[in-house]
Amino acid sequence: MGSARVAGVVLGILAIVGAGVAGYAVWSLLKTPAPNPDQQQDSGNDSGSGMAQTDSIEEILGAVQVYVREKDYSSAQSVLESAVASYPSDQELRFAMGDLYLMTNQHALAYEQYLAGIEIGPETWASQFTAGTIANTLSKPEIAEVHYAAALRLDPNQPETPLYLAAVQFKLNNLDQAKTSLALAEKLNPSDARIMAMRAEIAMRQNKANIALEQVRKAREIEPNDLGLVQLEARALKRLGQAQEAVDLLTALPLEASSETETVKLLAECLGMLGRADDAASRVIDAAERSPQDAALKFEAALWLQRAGRQDEAVQWARRAAQQGDARAKEWLESLP
Repeated sequence: MGSARVAGVVLGILAIVGAGVAGYAVWSLLKTPAPNPDQQQDSGNDSGSGMAQTDSIEEILGAVQVYVREKDYSSAQSVLESAVASYPSDQELRFAMGDLYLMTNQHALAYEQYLAGIEIGPETWASQFTAGTIANTLSKPEIAEVHYAAALRLDPNQPETPLYLAAVQFKLNNLDQAKTSLALAEKLNPSDARIMAMRAEIAMRQNKANIALEQVRKAREIEPNDLGLVQLEARALKRLGQAQEAVDLLTALPLEASSETETVKLLAECLGMLGRADDAASRVIDAAERSPQDAALKFEAALWLQRAGRQDEAVQWARRAAQQGDARAKEWLESLP
């Protein structure tokens, strides 16, 4: 789970996109049974026959499967859109169309197909959960909450559902409801570090850093090497005024993790709290040099150089950031006397 950045659960859950969302779908394009070569090729011509329609849909899905495996998404989309137009009340086709839209990052269209499929029925946990997750990608947490609540009603034993429900409730600032959802998630999967991580995030939002620190340390007992959890622990320590402890925690990370942008910014803030603006500037500069395409990090270096009283160097770094299109750097330079 470390690679999933556990402490980023609130943002990570809400940012699930593309084919990853379709992993929860009722129908998966990559798992469709291959078409039966003995099927009649003209079976789709008789739309008045239930069996003919079924055979035709099986053939359609089989053809789409081939296109998807060949990554010919344009042809797959053309076939499915035509099929949905011919059989608008077929739930399987609607979900297949939705999955394909997800695979090609057409999230609004995917949501429309999932909503249509749910309305056709039958209603299932997977369809409601997927619809909720797509709604999250479309920045519609209120709608996502409705879908997740429906998924929870349909199958109260799926541990992911209350966790994702808590995430959107957090996003909507319904913190008491999020806590209730997390309590249910814990009953279903008590060893899930994401639950403790989200509780820590809630505590941070409520300015209860002591509770946040307690929760994130519980999470780290499960996932000791997760970078997101380390960052969250450092944030809690910083909020508590324990900047040196946060610095020690962050500087103990391996080089790759300590060079990550958010880690560097957090470390700089903690060094700044200790009155070590020069050290903060040096850390950010090192990171910016390792990431030459990161204009925002260059401007961050400029700000810390300014705080350290190194104005000429700050201007140089700000110019480099502005040349790469950083709007804040341009505004900062224009504000100079």
